[in-house]
Amino acid sequence: MFNNSSDHSHKTKILVVDDERHIARFLEFILKKEGYDVAVAYSGEQAIEVINRFQPDGLLLDFVLPGMSGLDVINHIRANQAFDNLTIIVLTARSFEDNQGDFLEAGANASCAKPIAPSSLVKILLEFGLPPHKKPIVLTNPETNFEYKRP
Repeated sequence: MFNNSSDHSHKTKILVVDDERHIARFLEFILKKEGYDVAVAYSGEQAIEVINRFQPDGLLLDFVLPGMSGLDVINHIRANQAFDNLTIIVLTARSFEDNQGDFLEAGANASCAKPIAPSSLVKILLEFGLPPHKKPIVLTNPETNFEYKRP
C-alpha cells in the first residue's frame, strides 16, 4: 500500500557533438545511463541549433568536425553572453598534447583525449559541477504516514 512519489528536480543537460555517429551514440548511452539529459549533434552547425533549443549545462565537443570546426563552435558560443556558464569539454583524437593549449585558449573549460573511459568522463563532469540526476526512491504508506527514502 505504498505510493511512489517522483523527484522533479533539474536534470543536468549535456550536448554531445561528434561527427562519428558511433562515438556520439556511445557517449549518449553512457551519459543517459548515469542520469544525464542528453542531446546529440553531428556537426558544428547542428550543435549551434541544438544549443539554442536544448540549453545544455555542458558540451562535449569533438574538436575536428567537418564544416564548422570545434574551434568555430567555441568562438560562436563564447561570443554569446547567454552561454557564459556553458561548460565546454573538448574531446579529440588529434595529437592531444600539441593542441590542448589551443582548446583552452579558445574558451574550452577542459580537454580530454579520445577514447575516454566512461568513469573518467563522469568524473570530469562532476569536477565542473555537472552531476547526474539520480532519482531517490520515496515510498509512503498513507495509512500510517510511514515514509521510506532511498537515496
